[in-house]
Amino acid sequence: MKRPVLISTVFLLLMSACGFLSTSEGEFSEIIQSPPPITITVTAEITLTPSPTVTKTKKPATLEPQPSATTQPSATPRWKKKGPGEIVCPILLYHRIAIPASPSSYYVSPEEFRMQMQALKSWGYTSIPVSLLVEAIQTGAKLPERPVIITFDDGDATVYSQAYPIMREYGFSGVNYLVVNYVGTDGYMTVDHLKELAAAGWETGSHSMTHRDLTLSKNPEWEVQQSKIELKKLLGVHIGTFAYPFGQMNADLRLLVSESYIAGIGLGAPVSHSLGDLFYLWRRPVDPGWDAQKFGSYLPWNSPPE
Repeated sequence: MKRPVLISTVFLLLMSACGFLSTSEGEFSEIIQSPPPITITVTAEITLTPSPTVTKTKKPATLEPQPSATTQPSATPRWKKKGPGEIVCPILLYHRIAIPASPSSYYVSPEEFRMQMQALKSWGYTSIPVSLLVEAIQTGAKLPERPVIITFDDGDATVYSQAYPIMREYGFSGVNYLVVNYVGTDGYMTVDHLKELAAAGWETGSHSMTHRDLTLSKNPEWEVQQSKIELKKLLGVHIGTFAYPFGQMNADLRLLVSESYIAGIGLGAPVSHSLGDLFYLWRRPVDPGWDAQKFGSYLPWNSPPE
């Protein structure tokens, strides 16, 4: 006699848990286009149209609310060897996770950032460091089915206060590209913050000493080489990759970076990387105002794995 009542109660609880996440449509700001041949300086602000050859949309990218990743059981991602050669792995770029006083492409709100991390989790992504991508390209390495690299430039304090706890909740780690002269200054992460992130599995790379356009610098060697030395001294971690300030690179700078690092990180739309890209790996800036559908449209996988 009690069984119908129990079934009815469970049915009502299940029905009440259903819902949809509503997000607002944002505007897509300028993205850096693929750089020209290495004999020419990369132009930093050209509007890109996402390439249909790398976006594999099976169905419209929608996102339904899910329980917190800290309480929701998640399947262990399957890893298998990929490479050597071309590897598909989107690299995302953020700067500040906050609401700006005035519109700025360098800011993504905490709410938008959480939605994007939730989307990545729902679509089956697993974060990896840049060093693992480089290994896969060069010699082959075990990678998750849907790898993603989540990077942050400059070392803004909101990476620690906002991005870090959200990413930890969803099981992601990131990559910090640090400007040496910014570390510990007002509005930027301290050495202790950066050491905590490194201990939590975050990778650290250089973004130069001063964040100047190094194609115009009178002392690019100091900017590139000394930044690696100083960051290692400050944090006690290996510094293996370099992110070009403003995405600007030329042949001389590329050669200089290749003498001290295993890879250079640039800007651009592609999500596949090969041996010829090692010193200008493609990285897409994430703009404010993107909803789940727009965010997913720039990714190679934007629906849950089958």
